[in-house]
Amino acid sequence: MPEEHPFIVKTVRSGPAEVIDSGTVISFSGNPISLNYTDLGIKIVFEFKVGDEARGTYVDSGVPEPGTLLMSLYNFDDRFGAGTIKPMRIGKFEGRRLYVQLRVYTLQGSPDKTLQYTVYKGEEVSDSDHA
Repeated sequence: MPEEHPFIVKTVRSGPAEVIDSGTVISFSGNPISLNYTDLGIKIVFEFKVGDEARGTYVDSGVPEPGTLLMSLYNFDDRFGAGTIKPMRIGKFEGRRLYVQLRVYTLQGSPDKTLQYTVYKGEEVSDSDHA
């Protein structure tokens, strides 16, 4: 009798990158959204802000503490969506480059944001290569 498996292990790839996480989250009353990857020892926080309208949508990022990436998403308030046009490098883990790609949608009159995201593990990099 074949061995039964209680779950299926699946790997998802897109081009040269492995998808390590992908999902959709609606912010709670416009609050930041945190993705905590305890196995990787990293956290990605998306906060939604209003900035200089002349600049359009833009992303500012920083590392407020080791292992935490804070991504401030400015002017992502379009009901038809706004997002990255290509994967953004966000760091490296176990010798592989990490990327994130995202889309944000806003329902008119609501402080909430709908975030669609994909986190990728890409090509191998040397220890001397910075994110």
